[in-house]
Amino acid sequence: MLHPMNAKPWGSLVWAACLLPLGCATSCDHEAGPSPAPTATVSERSQVTSAASEDLDAGSARSTQALATDAAVADAAVPPWPGPFFTVTSGSAGIYVRPASERALKVGYARNGGRIPVLPEKVPGAGCPGGWYEGLHGGFICSSEGTTDPQDPRARLSASPPDLSLVLPYPYARNAHNGTPLYNSVPTADQIATYEPRREPEAPQLPDDSSRPWWQRESVALSEVRLAELATESDGLLVRRLVKGFYVAVDREFEWESRTWYKTTKGMVAPKERFVAIEGSPFHGVELSEQLTLPVAWAYGSRETRPRYLLDPSGNVKAAGNLERLRAVHLTGQRVEAGGRAYAETLERDWLQADQLRVANLPTLPADLSLDEHWIAVDLKSQTLVAMIGSRPVYATLISSGKETNDAMTDHRTPNGEWYIREKHVTTTMDGDGSAAGDLPYSIEDVPYVMYFEGSYALHGAFWHRNYGVRMSHGCINLAPLDAKYLFLFTTPTVLPGWHGAWSGNGQKGSRVVVSGSTPPPVRTRAASAGP
Repeated sequence: MLHPMNAKPWGSLVWAACLLPLGCATSCDHEAGPSPAPTATVSERSQVTSAASEDLDAGSARSTQALATDAAVADAAVPPWPGPFFTVTSGSAGIYVRPASERALKVGYARNGGRIPVLPEKVPGAGCPGGWYEGLHGGFICSSEGTTDPQDPRARLSASPPDLSLVLPYPYARNAHNGTPLYNSVPTADQIATYEPRREPEAPQLPDDSSRPWWQRESVALSEVRLAELATESDGLLVRRLVKGFYVAVDREFEWESRTWYKTTKGMVAPKERFVAIEGSPFHGVELSEQLTLPVAWAYGSRETRPRYLLDPSGNVKAAGNLERLRAVHLTGQRVEAGGRAYAETLERDWLQADQLRVANLPTLPADLSLDEHWIAVDLKSQTLVAMIGSRPVYATLISSGKETNDAMTDHRTPNGEWYIREKHVTTTMDGDGSAAGDLPYSIEDVPYVMYFEGSYALHGAFWHRNYGVRMSHGCINLAPLDAKYLFLFTTPTVLPGWHGAWSGNGQKGSRVVVSGSTPPPVRTRAASAGP
């Protein structure tokens, strides 16, 4: 049986290092690794994400120094694993609870480039003639899926693994032009001229250009473009075209024939000049203690600041500075009415206008809660989330849940309910044609830190907007990337070092997720599904 929560001590050191940055739609359809049990070429990491980490508010979470001290203590007690490490060279490799390739025994998977610490001796088992490697922290992977030789050309040419020490696990880029090509390999100059024709400025405008491909038309209703159409020109070199606003995750960047190219994490090639690099938001929630606990609030919305006030004994209000947008502030729990408005008191003994705040409060506790259970409470009304250990709140932050309307055909609200996390992925792709009239097609490669809890509904990082505290999604619960990473490491099933995903079952129960605060949805005439 896999016991990740009691793994050998090297595992805790790895995850402590991963947490360091905290201090300083048709559906959420995804491309996962091998299916779970039916039950149960210079790599360039983003410089801006590292810089963003330095701007984090040290007062709103444990400091970098404190976390670094924890890691240093662990490092002093536990030496780094000397190896071997198993590098996955296949596209994706299943990981099993025992050395046998049976679906019911599958507990996780690793992607190409994943680097798993393993024990040196292979063990025999069904379904893998060359023998199985046992992971240092648990699980078995077939030796034919990769190599333990770091000089093996397959290992040296494998994909870059996700970097959990940064704000985002990969560099990301937003496509800025309709029709951007994704190639299987770098095209020649003649092929570029064929696949990327340039429309001359002086060319006459055709009265009806409907005969042109959608991406060459002067105007096109993108809501009518379907994902299946994007691959109609596929011919072995051209894989598909992208709609403006699609996102790719970048494995590496390289120069060829005086042009800069991206190689994506999917192994495809695209011209860099057609994209805009994306930075991860430095926003994150707050770690809670007995001294600094709930309630905690944030100013939210489009304004950069909200006013602070002083109240005299007569109830007169006087401006006293500003609170920055998305800056956390602890409250006393006291509220007063003055001049027809409600005000909330901070621990600094000034006051904030209550309707300009998102406030996280202690959630209602489940009746069957155990003392040390790690679970998540989501309040859709306040757009907040609280991570709990038993009855103790340990972390609070903002979310962006599904957009709500009174029109059943365009409503994307996140449902109320209590579930357990079914599967987790360090990253997974989400795409779709949109489930409501007027929705645009979307494709986001390698959405970070995804935790599916019910059907296509998931908690996950969102780097394509920074409007946390406001309903923004097609049903999933959007989080700032750093918050998503915190919760990813806080919850089960555990994704062990080198793995890319894990499923609950086989001795691992997923963490509980309780969602409340949504109003009853309008009557639907068809089934609804979630999106990012």
